[in-house]
Amino acid sequence: MTVQAACRAALRRHAQIFRQHWQQRRAQSSKSDGKTAARPEDPIATPSNVPPLPIWQRLGPLTRAAEAFARAQRKRPLTTQLCSSLVMFACSDLSAQKMGGKDYDPTRTARTVLIGAISSIPAYKWFIFLSQSFNYSSRLLSLATKIVVNQLVFTPVFNTYFFGMQALLAGEDAAAIWERLKRTVPVSFVNAWKLWPAVNAFMFTYVPIEYRSIFSGCVATGWQTYLSYLNRRAEEDASAATEKLDPPRIDALCWLGPVLPLVTMAAPYLRTRHSLSAAFRSRAVPRASLLSHPPSRFGNQNGGSRRHASSSSSATDSLLLARLKIFLFSSSVAASLYVAYYYATDTRALVHRWAVPPLLRLLYPDAEDAHHAGTAALKTLYALNLHPRERAATAAETLPGNPLSVNVFGTELRNPIGISAGLDKNADIPDALFALGAGVVEVGGCTPFPQEGNPKPRVFRVPSLDGLINRYGLNSRGADAMAARLRDRLRKLARGLGLSERDVLDAQGLDGTPPGSLHPGRLLLVQMAKNKTTPEKDVDAVIRDYVYCVDRLAPYADVLVVNVSSPNTPGLRDLQATEPLTRLLSAVVDEARRADRKLKPKVMVKVSPDEDDDTQMEGVVQAVWMSGVDGVIVGNTTKRRQGLVPQGVRLNAKEQKTLTEEGGYSGPALFDQTLNLVGRYRKMLDAYSLQSGEGGAGTAQKVIFATGGITNGDQALKVLNAGASVAMVYTGMVYGGSGTVTRIKSEMREQIAAKKAV
Repeated sequence: MTVQAACRAALRRHAQIFRQHWQQRRAQSSKSDGKTAARPEDPIATPSNVPPLPIWQRLGPLTRAAEAFARAQRKRPLTTQLCSSLVMFACSDLSAQKMGGKDYDPTRTARTVLIGAISSIPAYKWFIFLSQSFNYSSRLLSLATKIVVNQLVFTPVFNTYFFGMQALLAGEDAAAIWERLKRTVPVSFVNAWKLWPAVNAFMFTYVPIEYRSIFSGCVATGWQTYLSYLNRRAEEDASAATEKLDPPRIDALCWLGPVLPLVTMAAPYLRTRHSLSAAFRSRAVPRASLLSHPPSRFGNQNGGSRRHASSSSSATDSLLLARLKIFLFSSSVAASLYVAYYYATDTRALVHRWAVPPLLRLLYPDAEDAHHAGTAALKTLYALNLHPRERAATAAETLPGNPLSVNVFGTELRNPIGISAGLDKNADIPDALFALGAGVVEVGGCTPFPQEGNPKPRVFRVPSLDGLINRYGLNSRGADAMAARLRDRLRKLARGLGLSERDVLDAQGLDGTPPGSLHPGRLLLVQMAKNKTTPEKDVDAVIRDYVYCVDRLAPYADVLVVNVSSPNTPGLRDLQATEPLTRLLSAVVDEARRADRKLKPKVMVKVSPDEDDDTQMEGVVQAVWMSGVDGVIVGNTTKRRQGLVPQGVRLNAKEQKTLTEEGGYSGPALFDQTLNLVGRYRKMLDAYSLQSGEGGAGTAQKVIFATGGITNGDQALKVLNAGASVAMVYTGMVYGGSGTVTRIKSEMREQIAAKKAV
C-alpha cells in the first residue's frame, strides 16, 4: 500500500508539471501570434443577461414626457382621459380643416370638442368593461372577440350619437338629422372594418397600456388627415369634370366614415377620429351647386377676369369681417365658459342639490361606490381649482357682527356647522370640505394600523327616508398614512407662506389660524378608534391603540375625537362603562398634552345615541370630568329600527329589506333623539360641575357637538339652543349635495333675522 501511494503521488506531480509546461507553451505561442493570452484565473466570459432598454425608453425628453403622462393616467385616469380627449379632438379637427383647403371654421372645432367632451367618460367606462370581459385562455380568441364586440356594439351606437349631435348642434331639424343618420351611419360602419381591427390587434399585442391612448390618437389623427386629403382630391376632380359628376359617388367618398375608438383602457382619447364626419360634411359638393357656380379655373368667357378683379376689391373687408366674427365668437365662448365655471363652482347652484346626488345614485347603485366616486371627484376638482365653494356666505362671515359666529375652545368659529366623520375617512379632502363652508370638519375614523373593515356590500340606501345603513367596520389606512397626508398638507402651506413647519405647528405668523384646520375660524377634528382585532376586554391593549393614534396624529389636529360608539366594531360600545372609559380618556388626554407643538389639541369623546339610560349617561359624564376631556360629541348611527318610518311614508319592498340589514342607521329620523340627548347631556355636565365644586370661574364648560338627523337650519338652531356649540351633518350631505352646509346656514340667518325683526 505504501508503494502504491508513492506511485500515485509521483504520477500526480508529473501530471501537474506537464500541465504547467503545456500552458506556458500555449501562452508563448499566443504572444508570438500577436495575441494576449487570458490569465488562468480569468473567468470565462458569459453574455450579459440584462436586456437592453426598448428604443422608446431611450428618447430623452420624449421618454420623460411619456412617463409623466403615464403617471398622470394612473393617478387621475378620468381627468387625464377627458383632457386628452379634448386635445385630440381639437387637433384632429384642425388637421382636417387645414387639409381641406378652406377657411378655418372655429364653430366646427368647438362643436367637435363639445361632442368629444360629452362622450369621453361614458366611452371610457365602456372600454373598461370591454377590457375586463371576454378574457379566454386563448389570447387570439380574446383579442378577436373584443374587436368584434366593439365593432358590432360600440361602433353603431357611437356613430349614431356623433352624427346626430353634429346635426343637432348645426341647427338641423329632426327630419334632416334622420336623413343624415341614414346616409352616414351605415357607410361609416362598413369603412370602420377596413383599418381599425388591425390597429387594435397591433396595439393590444405590442403597445403598453399606459401609452395606447397616445398611439391610437396619433393613428387617428394621421388617418383623418389622409381622408381629408382624399376628400380634397375628390373636390378637385369634381371641379374638373362637373358635367360627369355622380352625386352619390361623391357622397360616399366624403363619408368614408369616422374611424372607431380602439379597444383600450384609454378609450376617450380615440373619439378624435369621429370628427372626420365634421370635416367631410362641409366638403360635400352638391351637383346643383357645382353647375350653378363653376370654379373660376374652368374659364369665364364673359368677363371672368373682371369678376375676379371685382371680388378682390372686397377681400380686405371680407377678411376684417371674418376676423371680427372669430373675435366675437371667441369672446362669447370665453364668457359662457366663465359663467358656467362661476355657477358650477358655487355651492348655491341648484345642480349640487337636485342633479348631482340623484345622478350619483343612478350611476352607482352601490352606495359605497357612490361615496368613493364623490370623494374622488371632490379631490380632483380641488386639485384643478374647479371644486364647489362658498362665495357670498364666506365673505359675510368675515364681517363684524356675524350672527353665526361662536367661540369653541378659544377659537372664534365663523359658523357652527360641521361635517361629521365618515365622509372623509382617510383625510383625503379636508380642504375641499372646508371650502363647502363648514366651520368644523371631522375626518376618520382612523385606526392605529390598516384594516379592511367588514365585507362588501356594507352601505345601503333608504331613499324614501333619506337614510343610510352602514356597517363599514372602521375601514382605515392606518394612523401613519393619515399623519403623512396631514403632514404633507401642513408643509405645503408652510412653503407657500415662507414659514417653517415648526412655525405652523406653533401657530406663529398665521394670525391665530389653528394649526390643524389651517383655515382661520375653522377647526379640524380627527376621530380615532381601536383596531377590530384588539380585544375589547383587554383595556390596556385598547389604550395602546388610542395612544398610538394620538402620538401620530396629535400634531396635525385641533381636536382629537375618541370614538367608543361605533356599532360596527364588536365590543367598542362596552368601553362606555365608567371605569374603562375613564382610564382610556385619561390616557388619551395625557398623551395629547405631550404633543410636540405649542397649542395642544383638545380631546372629545363620541358617545352612542343608543346608550340613553340615565345611569349610562351619568357614567359617561363622570368619566368626562374625571379624565379631563374637553367635550362630548353626542350622537352616532343607531342599531335601533323602531320609529324610523314616519306616519304616511310607505317603503317599497327593497327598502323594507334594507332596513333589516345589520349596521348603524343614520338619517332625519334620528333628529328627535339627538335633540333630546343634547339637552340631557348639557344638564348633566353642568350639574356635575356644580356638584363636584369644579364650576368656578377658571373651569371651562364642557363643549357639546351634536350629530344625527340634522338636515336644515331650523334643526341646527334647535340643537344649538339645547346646549350644543356645533351642529354636524353627514347623511344630509349625501342626499342634499355639496351645497347642504351653505343652505343650512342661509336658513339659520333667515330665522335669526326674522326673530330680530319681531
